[in-house]
Amino acid sequence: MSNYPVVVGRFEYIDIVDILGAIPSKVDTGAKRSSIHATHIRVVEQDGKSVLKFILLGHPAYDKSYELTTDSFTMIKVKSSNGHISNRYKVNLKIKIGYKIFNASFTLADRSGNVFPVLVGREALRRRFIVDPDRTGVKRSEIKLVLDKVPCNEIVEGGDV
Repeated sequence: MSNYPVVVGRFEYIDIVDILGAIPSKVDTGAKRSSIHATHIRVVEQDGKSVLKFILLGHPAYDKSYELTTDSFTMIKVKSSNGHISNRYKVNLKIKIGYKIFNASFTLADRSGNVFPVLVGREALRRRFIVDPDRTGVKRSEIKLVLDKVPCNEIVEGGDV
């Protein structure tokens, strides 16, 4: 495949390779890090070492879910656009956007009040993609269906990572 950047829109479908596919996502050049909806996040001892277990997705806009376990994780501080600082776990996932397959880091967050279960930030986009805000890989009618599933009073999408 080409090393040239691929043009993507503000909203695209991504795949988590070999796990889940066609996940509606927001591409946000204003966000440094990427974030993905996760629940039941916990650190447990397994075979004498700490592992992170969590359920990926299961979001109002994407009801499929998958339980993952990894020993490769870190805790980081994340500052939102409104200045709120929170601690989140960061994991690496193999994803596919367009025809590009690569590893990207994601913070695990409760995004159930957000329209999209995945937010793709600058770190994942850098040197791989050019964002054209007039384009979208997700049809408007599909975005409308997503909006209908998320409680209106809880929608907070911009700069949450």
